[in-house]
Amino acid sequence: MIDRSRITMRGDYGIASGGAVSDHVLLAVATDFENAVMRKISALAPGDLASRFSGDDPLLLTRKYDGEGALIYFDAEHCFSFSAPAGRVRIGYPALDQLATRLRAAGVQRALLRGEIYLDATAGADEQRRAGVSEVIRVSFSGSADEIASLRLALFDIVMLDGRDLRPQQSHYGSTLTQLQQWFGSDESAPVHAVAARQIAERELAGAFEAEIAAGAEGVVLRRLNRAEAFKVKPVRSVDAVLIGYVEGDFEGQWGVASLLTALTYQSPDGADGVWLQAFARVGSGLTDAQRIALLDQLRPLQIEAPLAMTDSSGREIHFLKPRHVLELHGEDLIHADGGKPQRSQLFGWNENTGKHEFLGLNACPRLTFARFGQLREDKNWRDGGARIEQIGISGERPKLQVRNDETKVLRREVYAKGEMLRKLVVLQKSGDNAYPYLIYWTDYSARRAEPLKVSVDLAASSERADAIATRLLADNLPKGWELLEA
Repeated sequence: MIDRSRITMRGDYGIASGGAVSDHVLLAVATDFENAVMRKISALAPGDLASRFSGDDPLLLTRKYDGEGALIYFDAEHCFSFSAPAGRVRIGYPALDQLATRLRAAGVQRALLRGEIYLDATAGADEQRRAGVSEVIRVSFSGSADEIASLRLALFDIVMLDGRDLRPQQSHYGSTLTQLQQWFGSDESAPVHAVAARQIAERELAGAFEAEIAAGAEGVVLRRLNRAEAFKVKPVRSVDAVLIGYVEGDFEGQWGVASLLTALTYQSPDGADGVWLQAFARVGSGLTDAQRIALLDQLRPLQIEAPLAMTDSSGREIHFLKPRHVLELHGEDLIHADGGKPQRSQLFGWNENTGKHEFLGLNACPRLTFARFGQLREDKNWRDGGARIEQIGISGERPKLQVRNDETKVLRREVYAKGEMLRKLVVLQKSGDNAYPYLIYWTDYSARRAEPLKVSVDLAASSERADAIATRLLADNLPKGWELLEA
């Protein structure tokens, strides 16, 4: 069912980053379910609820958990959670063990379920913020035994049960939920439970949605009770930010603005020179073709010297601007940490006298997910608080600048040879505040190959994980006949 050689074990718990499901039929069924059911759930904005659902027809409202979606396979010999089609596998964590115990007690012989692996609201590093998917991933790969024990499973669908295919049962979802509640109960404080759900009338939806968000939910999922129709709804955040840069490029055979770089402002202490700007979001969606062309002509005269070289994800240069325009941005959520490390962005000082930005370093700042352009706010002035950082719950006081030490250490360097072929392992550790401080390089050189040089890079959050990756690389790539040249 699973390839245990790919799983890194820490006591009873183990995780494989991918490719660990060896049963191709199981993986195919799971992938089909993800494509045919999960990816067909439509997204709605909260503002659409009143017009879309205004009657008295019943709806089933279930909570949307901010975690990692997973399928769970169970039979007499196995119980593991996995992703499809990637094949990331987890085994041996307490919530999964409790799920297996419940299914055995219910007389289930074999099952394939769909759920969410998540952490409760106080399980993350900051107890005031919901622990999201990045924290789930961090805990899964490098968490302590207590953190692994805090992982929870919320079950919300049955794919296969004792040889029966239940994928067509989406039009009768109520019976599926009832079965899950009988097996696992609805106590959200338990390690494993059925998804929190309640039936409401359409006209009650707006209030019910606000209540779920206030209680800490990432969003909600709505289902019709008599047909296979489902919607997911997440809150929309609106933030006004000052425009400090742009990227230009081609689209639909035309040339214009590809994306915009925005920032938020800190309060200026009395007598202080300049304004501090915290880079906030780079937004490319939401712009019409006409806006992309018009903005390019509007922004080019404001272009100034860049305080540091920055590019977008496609390697295109970010052109910096004099701060003038305020944009209204929309997004879904603010992510404060990723992999247990605070989200950070560039901090700049703007001096009106010199007409230049100064790069001051990196500083903690949440990331706006699914950011999109709303409109230009001609009615707002960025100097008068129109782009203040307090909008996202951050103090307006200027942060203390920190000196960074980005020293890199070589932990391992091993070179192996076989005839004229060479293979090299290098493990590096980068100091500083990095989500993945360990880098593992594997180099394979053979002069007679069509592609002589091949290099791969792996990342690790802990020294144990880095050692496990290095050990696997050596075992997989050094058959008999290879000799160690230097270490």
